[in-house]
Amino acid sequence: MDKDKYKLGKTRDEKPEGFYDTDQIFEFFKRKKIFVKRKDNLPRFCENHGIQMVKFKREGSGGSTPTAYKIPTDIKLEQIRQSLMYNNNSVLGLELVKKKEKKILQIFDEAGNKEESKSSIANKVSKALDVPCNRKLVRRILEQKRSSKLEKLKKS
Repeated sequence: MDKDKYKLGKTRDEKPEGFYDTDQIFEFFKRKKIFVKRKDNLPRFCENHGIQMVKFKREGSGGSTPTAYKIPTDIKLEQIRQSLMYNNNSVLGLELVKKKEKKILQIFDEAGNKEESKSSIANKVSKALDVPCNRKLVRRILEQKRSSKLEKLKKS
C-alpha cells in the first residue's frame, strides 16, 4: 500500500498560511453549499477537484498524519459546484434531478390532450431550468408517476 497516495511530499512542522485543516475545510464547504458526505473522503474529493493538500506533524503519537487543504478560490468553487450538479450521486445533482422531475410533471399536467411529446417536454424543461434534460428521463418519470395518463402524450 502506498503511504503517500496523493503525493503530498514531506511532512511540514506546522500548517501553512492560507490552508485549512480537515474540520475547517469541511465547514467551509458546508457554508459554500458544497456537500461532502464524509470527512474521511476529503482527500479523494480534493484530489479529484484539484485542491492542493499538504501534510503536517500531528500532536501526540496516535492517529493518521493530518492534512491541510488550500482554501479554494471562488472560481474553483464554482467549477466544483458545476461538476457536482451533473453528477447524480452528489447532493447538488440529486437536487437538480428533483427539480427536473417537478418541472416535467408540471408541464405534463398542464398540457392538453395530445399536445406534448416526451421530446417537447424535455426541451421545455431544458429551457426553463437551463440544464440538459432528455426524453428518456421524461419517459422514466412519467411511467413512474403518471402511468395511467400516458395516452395523453402525442406520439412523435
